[in-house]
Amino acid sequence: MKSVAGKVLFAAFSVLYPALVFCGLEFWGLSPRRLSLMLIGLAFVHFFNVTKGRSKGSDGSQDRANIVKNFALVALMFVCGAIAFFADNILFLKFYPVLVSLSLLAFFSFTLWKKPSFVFRLACLGDKSIRTSPSCRFVERYCDRVTLVWCVFFVVNATIALGTALVGSDRIWSLYNGLISYILIGILFAVEFMVRKMMQKKMQSYIPVCDLQRDSRPDGAIVCFDGASERTWSEFVSDVSKVRRFLESSENRPWILHCEDSYFFIVALLSMLQSGRKAMVTANRQEAFIKEIKKPGYGFITDTPFGDASADAVQIQDILNGPEVETLWNSFDKNAAEMVMFTSGTTGEPKSVPKRFSQFENELYELVKVFGDDWVGRKVYSTVNHHHIYGLLFTVLLPTATGLPFRRHRIDYPSELVSLAGEKAVIASSPAYLKRLAADAEKPIEFKYTPIIYSSGGPLPEEVARKCEGITGYWTTEIYGSTETGGIAYRQSKNGPIWKPFEVCKMSIGENDCLNVKSSYILEPEGFTTGDLVEIYDDGRFLLKGRADSIVKIEEKRISLPEVENRLKQTGLVQDVRVVPMVGSRQYLAAAIVLNAEGREKFKDQPKLEINNFFKKHLMQFIENTVSPKKWRYLEELPQDTQGKIKMRDIQALFGIPESPNFKILKMKREPGTVTLKLVFPETSDFYSGHFPAFKLLPAVAQVDMVVTLAHALLGTSQTVSRIQRTKFSYPILPNVPAILEMSYKADAGKVAFSYTLEEGRALSSGTLVMTEAANA
Repeated sequence: MKSVAGKVLFAAFSVLYPALVFCGLEFWGLSPRRLSLMLIGLAFVHFFNVTKGRSKGSDGSQDRANIVKNFALVALMFVCGAIAFFADNILFLKFYPVLVSLSLLAFFSFTLWKKPSFVFRLACLGDKSIRTSPSCRFVERYCDRVTLVWCVFFVVNATIALGTALVGSDRIWSLYNGLISYILIGILFAVEFMVRKMMQKKMQSYIPVCDLQRDSRPDGAIVCFDGASERTWSEFVSDVSKVRRFLESSENRPWILHCEDSYFFIVALLSMLQSGRKAMVTANRQEAFIKEIKKPGYGFITDTPFGDASADAVQIQDILNGPEVETLWNSFDKNAAEMVMFTSGTTGEPKSVPKRFSQFENELYELVKVFGDDWVGRKVYSTVNHHHIYGLLFTVLLPTATGLPFRRHRIDYPSELVSLAGEKAVIASSPAYLKRLAADAEKPIEFKYTPIIYSSGGPLPEEVARKCEGITGYWTTEIYGSTETGGIAYRQSKNGPIWKPFEVCKMSIGENDCLNVKSSYILEPEGFTTGDLVEIYDDGRFLLKGRADSIVKIEEKRISLPEVENRLKQTGLVQDVRVVPMVGSRQYLAAAIVLNAEGREKFKDQPKLEINNFFKKHLMQFIENTVSPKKWRYLEELPQDTQGKIKMRDIQALFGIPESPNFKILKMKREPGTVTLKLVFPETSDFYSGHFPAFKLLPAVAQVDMVVTLAHALLGTSQTVSRIQRTKFSYPILPNVPAILEMSYKADAGKVAFSYTLEEGRALSSGTLVMTEAANA
């Protein structure tokens, strides 16, 4: 209490000091010697306040600059007071306002050098949410500018105060330092307040998803959009209430969740979490998989009916089209809220990963700290699936937490990016999409605002990142992580291959020299050991050196698959490559290669054998011939799944299909129970022999035979057709014209559905084959 009184007394006398000195001289008949006692007294009171605070341990909340400033001011006050006392001269008493301005100048300037600035600290004391806001760095930069303005003011004020002390009369000195300077300070405060209010309108607020309240956003705030249609916050609350009412009308049970529409997805997810239901999020909607995870009593919410497995599924549209209900909305306990994610990792086999929502909240907090400033005032777009952790975080949860509107449906084709040229966009993408963008874009997209682009799901080749930067104006930020670990690190490959971990992630080398990660969003105290080999540097950054399962033995010799891949890339002719081990009569390596523009030009019209020999000759400079790849495939794009991940088993399956001069596989994409391939049938193919010599077309029997062969190799079906349930041949498949073949397999029924289309979507043929037996895929 005494300390507070002392500070109030010092502040009051400091403000009134010019008036008291003037009155003492003009009206009270006091000499400079007597008035100097007031300055010495002020110095003593200030010294008492500073030392009292330090003795109580308050210096822990003050930085060194503040302490130095206070003691320097006290010392100068004592000096000026002592000189005025012994010289009986008023001049040194007039220096006090100058000393105050200079001490404040020194303090404010020091905090600009030693961040954070003083104004930013005051802002954070007034609003503790600033440090977790996506606008934190925006606010800090603004506060730095305000601090600089105050520094300029203190310079000007000290100069004027010094001038009034040296050449001005006592009246002018007292008028400026006792009134005018305070008016100027008030004006500066008022102007800054108005500017701050205008700046605050440009800022986004961050509220943890679990803490969102009914009134957390204005009713008219846009939650999502799709074309011209939008959904507002009030509509969002109403929709969540409807789904909550539906969920709470039945017993508490786990719910499987699959909604292609991102808005329907977040409505259902929040309804489950707020009502205490476990949410089982799956991107895999194949009948066999849904039946496998749908235990007795489990519910299933979706927006897309499909097959028998969805016969008892609840269509979320039916709930939302129902009558209005009273508002049901509340925060929820993030530590109690349960979710299950499904991942296939590098094996391709589905695996459930239990999660607490606190893990997502902790990661959201970290992502906002690092990237939040990039999102202010933007809209969120996605090319990835929001049922996987990266898409879930970046395209659904982050927009919900930060109040940014998101697009309801994914961007499927690179050509669609042109439609975003006028938008301020954040785009969550993947290596697969960006590779297509780099390959298909003919010229740069003239964005009005440079988009912010992220990529995850696998490494993005530097060449692709450079091309995408030329197209979009932004060098993609890559995120490294997994379903089990969440986000681990990030990088922009223009700065090199090194990854910078998020602040909360602690790196170490675990067993088998693999990366071990501990973070606030990994619940296990021992952390999680990945399958990635790593080299960790002293500053915490690290270099990925391939997967532990990428070291294989060929002819009793250990060989690193990434090393072979990197040697092939050194030719400057390879955009992407995967080398995989194969087992036949003996183990050997096989290489799937995507040539870059230079490679395609160099090998144009050359036979495959010559291309193989070129790469073999190059590798022989570095590795023995016995461990060099024995099989080679040249593709337009490496096989990948829906997340854009390239899995070893898909590459191996590709090499498991005997190479034939009758057809070429250019692309392959695998989804659970479905495979899509891009095929081309050369004019020299035997399939055309004897069939319409003047007008070659692929006969129906060859199309069906191709389906049987590829379905057996890639989907594990029988090789014998029991009957053809239906077929339709709409348009001929011509020589050298790429065709897209999509095959899906229902193991329970033993049926293979297929369709051939042109790249632009024109139907060529389709049908359903009933195989003699169900597969053991």
